[in-house]
Amino acid sequence: MAVLLLAAADLRAADPPPPGAAQLLERAEAGDPWAQLNLGAAFDNGLAGLPLDPVRAVTWYRRAAAAGLAEAQFNLAHCLVTGNGTARNDAEALTWMLRAAEQGLASAQFLAGVMLVEGIGSAPDRERALPWLQRAAANGNTDAAALLRRLDGDTAD
Repeated sequence: MAVLLLAAADLRAADPPPPGAAQLLERAEAGDPWAQLNLGAAFDNGLAGLPLDPVRAVTWYRRAAAAGLAEAQFNLAHCLVTGNGTARNDAEALTWMLRAAEQGLASAQFLAGVMLVEGIGSAPDRERALPWLQRAAANGNTDAAALLRRLDGDTAD
């Protein structure tokens, strides 16, 4: 928890943030998960007059993810699997990706399936991956549909 508070305190100690960012920070600190997600994205991409700061992005994504926001869980998982702003942790990334997938986020369903097929965060588990890829495809994810066709071709050999 101290790390989370330090990130907010560091922002206030630096040059004052632009007015929109200051309001976003206030809402995020008050516990608004959407503000936390958007503040994380602002730091992740250097938007809203805020500096590019992947470490702060992860801090805010983590808070919004813990509050149950699927989009934040997806972004946090992405940071964890790439090591952007945090130490790479494939197992934790898979956990967060699955949480987002369970909420119906098609992009998370697809990536959860990919992670399970490829053995990222766990041993490769095609049987566990297929339902996620099927859900993603049913939700309109064309990459999932293409991967399912490829995997189906792999079994026809």
